[in-house]
Amino acid sequence: MYSVYLNTKLTSQQNLNCVWIERAFQTGAFSSGNGKKAASPTSTLKVVYIGEAGIDTGAIRKEFLTDMVSGIENRFFEGAGSQGKNPEFSLTDLDNDNFRTIGEIMAVSIAQGGPPPAFFRAWCYNFLCTGEVDFHSLSKEDVSDLESCLLISKVEDSADEQSLMLLAEDILSCGYTSRLKLDHKATIIRAIVLHSTTRLIPMLQQLRKGMELYGLVDQMARNSEACHSLFVPGRITKPDADFIMMNCQPRFSEKGTSKERTERTNINFLQDFLQEIEMSDGEPDSAADDKEPLAVAHVLQWMTGQAHIPILPDEKRQFKITCKFDHECRERLGDHLVCYPIVSACTRTVTFPVRHLSTYTDFQRVMGETVRYGGGFHRV
Repeated sequence: MYSVYLNTKLTSQQNLNCVWIERAFQTGAFSSGNGKKAASPTSTLKVVYIGEAGIDTGAIRKEFLTDMVSGIENRFFEGAGSQGKNPEFSLTDLDNDNFRTIGEIMAVSIAQGGPPPAFFRAWCYNFLCTGEVDFHSLSKEDVSDLESCLLISKVEDSADEQSLMLLAEDILSCGYTSRLKLDHKATIIRAIVLHSTTRLIPMLQQLRKGMELYGLVDQMARNSEACHSLFVPGRITKPDADFIMMNCQPRFSEKGTSKERTERTNINFLQDFLQEIEMSDGEPDSAADDKEPLAVAHVLQWMTGQAHIPILPDEKRQFKITCKFDHECRERLGDHLVCYPIVSACTRTVTFPVRHLSTYTDFQRVMGETVRYGGGFHRV
């Protein structure tokens, strides 16, 4: 078992620095007290959020890996998400061995039920598989850093050699050594492309080293087509309202009773709620204090700990969300204003307090607050 302890008030980047990069599990700098080396990340990952009582039987691990992979994408990669991203050029992160750590986290995420890092450019994925760059396949679409993109645009827009000469210093710094002439534009752009991409090779090498966990790199080399969708965007679909509803298994009361009618109304409210936030497509909710837009993936993560559709076919077939209904909160708690849905992410079970969800307006408000602010693992 490899355990990590996290502060819920820290960002994923801060937790990355505080927890994983210490590398006690690799160096053996900290032993278990019996002379043995500390556990390695190839062991089963167990996550504990400090201040929360939840025991990790799978969902907390998926929650952690979901947040970490998302935080890694936002912090260490750049480019248009739909086309894939390149690692950011950062010698500081390279020197700190951060990209190796990132590779390890990605390997653990794939192996232990977390989301795949499906945000790489195709050329980066090919390098991770082979350890080599196919220079002939590189094009200006593979450039992601803003400085190089702007330089390519300026070269393309140059109408005369005088305009090119104004860019001479920047062009020469990219390794271009020929004459600056208008009919050499394609060669100049090619030099910029090669400069922008090949300088990322040390970052990719370090990533590849980290991905050696579980023999992932060897698997990618032998099965590059099969692994392609795990790293390059386009083939793995995001969860939508239909995915959640198709996998919901409501436990209704006796057919024909008033309880059953109320429960079916709540399930219809859930479907409307999911379809509404899906149609909003990330637009801010004006009713929310923090203006943070909700997405279907947030609801799925609240319910199950993960924001992605299961990768393996067997896991996908077994992926079900049990919906229960609480009619007795007033008898237990007396008069009170509101109850919130209770989720057991490890068993993928959600219990709806039907007395407080009598209208869609109530359901929308209560569910919105629950998903936004009820993501902790405080219940055992």
